[in-house]
Amino acid sequence: MSEENNENIIWTIKNGELDAVQATFSNDTQKVNTEIKGRYPMHYAADFGQLNVLKFLVKVGADVNKKDKHGITPLLAAVWEGHTKCVEYLLQEGADKNGTTPDGQSYADVAEKDEIKKLLTSV
Repeated sequence: MSEENNENIIWTIKNGELDAVQATFSNDTQKVNTEIKGRYPMHYAADFGQLNVLKFLVKVGADVNKKDKHGITPLLAAVWEGHTKCVEYLLQEGADKNGTTPDGQSYADVAEKDEIKKLLTSV
């Protein structure tokens, strides 16, 4: 993928442009697990709270536990940014809530929102 194309893909994911994201990944579902600038499409969607984009990416085969170049999972990205609905969805889809941050803290320890802490600590 070209640098300009990568920027366009990232922009559409961050901005929740579901139609554009679908057009990008529907015909080449392997791309959903392809690194773009050190991260994966799931990470960008989780960072920006784009729940509908997350749902689509999972539907076409994105790995909910894939770590980016920094060792961050989509779940951790959503936890850090306080996107409760994204955290809830990723957990429903099998994201590992027992992971640790790159510096060894639990996801529950770094969650700032009480509702996210609760999701991460419930059985």
